[in-house]
Amino acid sequence: MQIVIGNLPPETTIEDVRSLLTDDIGLHDFGNITIADSNSEHVLALVQLLTDSAAAADVLTTKITDFHWKGRNLTSSHTHMFKED
Repeated sequence: MQIVIGNLPPETTIEDVRSLLTDDIGLHDFGNITIADSNSEHVLALVQLLTDSAAAADVLTTKITDFHWKGRNLTSSHTHMFKED
C-alpha cells in the first residue's frame, strides 16, 4: 500500500519527506519515497507503506491531511498499487 502526500513546497526532497514522516508525524517504518514534479508548485510524494492495512493508511492520511508544514497545508490519500508478476 502507498500514500500520496500533496501540496508539498517546491524543491521538496526525499530527505525532507523522510524528516516530515519521522520527526513531525511519528512514522518510523516505511519503504521507498518517490518525489513527482519536484520543481513545480504541485509537488507530490509517493510513500510505500510496510502494511496492507487500509485502516492504518486511513489513520496516517488523516494525520497528514491539513498538517501545516513549511507554510503549506498538506493533502494525503492512500492507494492500492499492485505489482504484476
